[in-house]
Amino acid sequence: MSSLEQLRLQLMQKQPITFLSSENGETDDILEANRVLLGTKDQTNNTVLELDEKTDFQVDGNNVPLKVVLHCWQHRDSSAADYLADCQTKKLINISFLQRMDLIAWLSGETESSQFVNAEETKVAETVAENLAGAPSAATAASDPVLQEALAHEKELLDHNSSLRGSKPTNFAYLIKEAELKLVHSLKSASKARRAGDRGTGGVSKTDASSGGRGPAKKDPIILIPSAASSIFTIANIQQFLEDSKYVHPRDLPGSQSDVTSVTKKLDRFARPVKFLIASNTRLFTKPEYWDRVVAVFTTGHAWQFNNYQWSDPSELFQRCKGYYFYFAGDIVPKHVEQWNVQRVELDKNKRFRDVEVLRYFWNTIERELASRGYQ
Repeated sequence: MSSLEQLRLQLMQKQPITFLSSENGETDDILEANRVLLGTKDQTNNTVLELDEKTDFQVDGNNVPLKVVLHCWQHRDSSAADYLADCQTKKLINISFLQRMDLIAWLSGETESSQFVNAEETKVAETVAENLAGAPSAATAASDPVLQEALAHEKELLDHNSSLRGSKPTNFAYLIKEAELKLVHSLKSASKARRAGDRGTGGVSKTDASSGGRGPAKKDPIILIPSAASSIFTIANIQQFLEDSKYVHPRDLPGSQSDVTSVTKKLDRFARPVKFLIASNTRLFTKPEYWDRVVAVFTTGHAWQFNNYQWSDPSELFQRCKGYYFYFAGDIVPKHVEQWNVQRVELDKNKRFRDVEVLRYFWNTIERELASRGYQ
């Protein structure tokens, strides 16, 4: 019986578990502990397990330590935000919401199996590794004419990384600096000019005057979309979709040279139309406040999309920002996307009259998100 199964049996029987420190003393702090005692010290059939031992519970294909599993169990009644904050404080692996619910249900005995616990898969992987270790050597290949014939017709497989790799690396840092000089500095200059104009009119800005003295209005919310050309939505077609409720494939439109556009939408809860900034590149997010304004993130389902985001882990990102996965009817949704905390929105490939219904659902969820953030 694996350590994870032993722990599950103990929890199902509501038997005590105790954390032990390196000095064999009891502790309530999981960070101080390096072992866990199943049962009590006076029991003859108690069991001690190492917290750093890898279990059969997998996150992104990796077996996580017993300490992470127990930390998740400790937070079985906590909110997602409290659990995430404690993971960051203790620097422990953060298990996504779906995986956490699945694990807790399995440990408590509510469910008989977990889709993320697969001891058999680990055994199979070990067997495959052992078989690969015994692959034919060069000497064996030289003495086997059939194998030689097969090797002669082998083709080297290339992925996009190896095929695009040049003879020497190219540093594109100068492009980032150029973009900052042309875009960010010009925006700063324009902002300073507006503030100077406000001081010249008595220190009352247009924003303050239009908000009726309630204080400065919130800045325009931001929606992030993928930068990949293969994405369903790009800068080229996102404005037409969100404003006119009509989807046009990006290949049928001229490409855009910009990474930013805007969309204005009248929402029922707000007196005035709301202007949204749509960005496909986060390199211009030079201040933390830009991330505070992100109200939605569109994802293609590829985790590399978030490499330059403030939160590159999808589990953490979609706890902080509302996520959307748009896909065409009939397409298969990747299993890892189902584990992310994102809204899955289905588009019809041909029936464009259904776009209106999709947009109505999308804007209703955005409206609730803005209201929860204090937009007026």
